Amino acid sequence: MKTNKTWKAVTACLFIALNLTFFGCSNDDDSTDDGDSTQDVAYLVGAAVDEEGYYFTTDNITSGSLSIQGHGAEGWASISVTVDGYLYIVNNTEGLTEKFELTENGPVKVDAISNAVLAPGAFFRYIQATDNGDLFLSSSPEKESGKMPYGIIDLDTFTAASNGFIEFPEVNGKVNLWANGLVQNGKIYFGSLYGDASWANLEENLITVAFDYPSITNPEVLESSASAGMTAGYRTNGTFATETGDLYQYNITSPLWYGNEEVADKPSVFVKISNGDYDDSYVLNVSAHFGEPVTIWNAWYAANGIAYANVVRAADVPEWGDLSQNTGALVEIDLYNETITELNLPKAPFVNIFTLDCVENGNFYIPVSIAGGEANIYEINIDGGANGFTKGAKLDGSNVYVDVLQKVN
Repeated sequence: MKTNKTWKAVTACLFIALNLTFFGCSNDDDSTDDGDSTQDVAYLVGAAVDEEGYYFTTDNITSGSLSIQGHGAEGWASISVTVDGYLYIVNNTEGLTEKFELTENGPVKVDAISNAVLAPGAFFRYIQATDNGDLFLSSSPEKESGKMPYGIIDLDTFTAASNGFIEFPEVNGKVNLWANGLVQNGKIYFGSLYGDASWANLEENLITVAFDYPSITNPEVLESSASAGMTAGYRTNGTFATETGDLYQYNITSPLWYGNEEVADKPSVFVKISNGDYDDSYVLNVSAHFGEPVTIWNAWYAANGIAYANVVRAADVPEWGDLSQNTGALVEIDLYNETITELNLPKAPFVNIFTLDCVENGNFYIPVSIAGGEANIYEINIDGGANGFTKGAKLDGSNVYVDVLQKVN
């Protein structure tokens, strides 16, 4: 990256102190005779309105208008996950991982763990619910030590099960600069970016480092020559699993991200990890489809081999520091049949979405916040083609950006 200045500015905006006051979320279509909210707990929405954060529960994201400002819990749920009706938020401002019960009247805080118990002084960037019945928290490797802080929280007891710092092996004399892991069948696969500690001389292959989980032992370096760049993802995880048990992964090659041109000419691709290693026979070249320089900022898995990716043309990015102007197209990726379809949705800064996990009844739901315009939840028919979508609930207020949308139950 060019400097830490931009990142500090962004995190300052994203992680303001949480002063939580709880209200019900107002949906114009959901009210009782006395005007009180009667919504069930179906979805969690987190949004920024004029750079103030709110998050709330609602039963309807397909129609009407969602009133955010002054109705949700005040604060940020950007780094979060929902499990069995509970919301878990990494609150870096207060150094806590917090547990909320998601009720009809909004999120109610029920417990918290000090992040210092997990890794002293750690700032956690990612959280995931694993197939091992726990939460895994992590960040990028620390610049000074090169080690990555992590913590494992047991969901049944909401206590720290394991914690510490992960030391990654060097690759060709280079160190791991950024990492984000996915737990799958007793392993954790860390998509990575390798280079010199100064973020120069970036590795020319795609790299993933696998460890046994939850012991975090026996590291194994996986390499693919399909392209170069970061396989960790940025807001979202760069690796996800499909129903087949295989892992699919995309890379980030933008020169705006790295602050240099070393891998900017490498293609944006999807690759596959099968049976514990890269499948060299599988490369889905997204750049070739567009015929011009593009980068994938975020991608989300839906179902049946269909993923959705935020593809940004280089010409649409004025500068890295202004994320809200990094407008991109939502693209449907058929991983199994290796096809790419650009949806005819309005362009939007999808890079602002931190947490998106909302799939039900054959539909994928995503917020579309047009820079300087409207914000709506869109219902996308999975594998429905370029026009297979419907505009859903509108989010009222000025300058609205939805950064969290999760299915609760």
